[in-house]
Amino acid sequence: MFKNHLDMRIAQVIRKQVSEARAVANTSSSEWRAQCETAEAAVLGDPDRQIFLSHIAERRGNTAANDLAESAKQMRTSAIFFLARKPS
Repeated sequence: MFKNHLDMRIAQVIRKQVSEARAVANTSSSEWRAQCETAEAAVLGDPDRQIFLSHIAERRGNTAANDLAESAKQMRTSAIFFLARKPS
């Protein structure tokens, strides 16, 4: 699933953030569902993420897939910045 160690560490950060957010979020809201879908895409490595997004495009259209791809990219970037600040 993960082609490299960085993808694995990014996924760990995102999963931890989602887990912490779950404690205070309204988990029945559409915003929460969107955040979880973004996280689901963001934790995947590049090939798997492209497959996931192609399924979204087939079901909901290219605009939805592109929006999700951008949100996942932002979430991954945020996780990378978190990892860069974190002492090893």
